Parts: sequence; structure tokens; C-alpha cells
Amino acid sequence: MTGFSGLSKTSSLSDVLQRFPRHSERLLRLLDVIMCDDGALGRGEREAIAAFVSQQTTTPYCVIYHTVFSEAFSGPIAATNESIRPLLTYAGAVLGPDRDRISAAFDAARHAGWSEDALHEVVEVCGLFSLINTIVRAAGIDPPKAISPQPTADGLARAYAAMADAIPTQDTT
Repeated sequence: MTGFSGLSKTSSLSDVLQRFPRHSERLLRLLDVIMCDDGALGRGEREAIAAFVSQQTTTPYCVIYHTVFSEAFSGPIAATNESIRPLLTYAGAVLGPDRDRISAAFDAARHAGWSEDALHEVVEVCGLFSLINTIVRAAGIDPPKAISPQPTADGLARAYAAMADAIPTQDTT
């Protein structure tokens, strides 16, 4: 349970970011660029990595959402996870305390055919979602019982930018 006023266990990430808008709009714009722009990985793969990071950081709220988002873009997450297994191993190493594992996982992913650009995108997703998951955990948000209706790829295309657009403008003077 959160200690922040105006938030409850049933709040959403949007509620938290609107409650604390100081950097929220910029954070969401960065999230949109990292997750939605074209790159070495597809959106469904990035969302699957975000779900994996959320699982590693014990953030069920984010696991549920990013699993659903991944499936909207790439189909069943189990199949996506299997196709990106070396990247998930690398993500686990990046998140873990053993620096030697990072190098070994990097080499294994490269040997499996993944580009350095793809591996750097994994690093970006790991770093960004370590931050987002910290915000969610600190807010004490419970995972939803269900997400209904299920989102579509078209509906999620620039969803992070739409969240940024909804953040109240802060006077920076």
C-alpha cells in the first residue's frame, strides 16, 4: 500500500504520473521513443523484454500489462520469449550483480545471430523499466484482475505518447 496521498492500490501508472507530473511527460516521451520507434527489435519483442524485466523486479502490475502488449504485437508471449531467449538471458545478466555474466550472455546472443543494435535496445529496455518498475512498486499499485477489452496493436501504436499528452503541463519558469 502506498503512502502517497491521492493514490491507492487500485491506481494506475497514469494516476501516479499525473499525481507527480514534474518529469512524467519527459519520461513517457522517452518510453515512447524506446518502445515504439523502429529498431533492431520489434515492438512485441521489446514489450516481452519489458515483461521479463518486470518479472525480475517483482512488479506484477507491469508484467501483466507488458505481456498483453507483447501479445498484441507478436502473438503468444511464450513463443516470443522462445524466439528471443538469448536476449532474455542477456537482460537477466544486465539486471544481475555478476558483471562476468553480462559478457558471456552478450557473446552468446551475438553467436545466436543478434546484432549489437538489438543488444543495446535490450539495455535501454532494462534500464527504463527498472525505473518504471521502481515507480510502480513505490506507489503500491496492485495488478489489475483483467485487462478488458484486450488492446490491439493499432490501439497501442503510440500509447505511451498519448499518456504523455495527458500529463498536466508544468510551469518550468
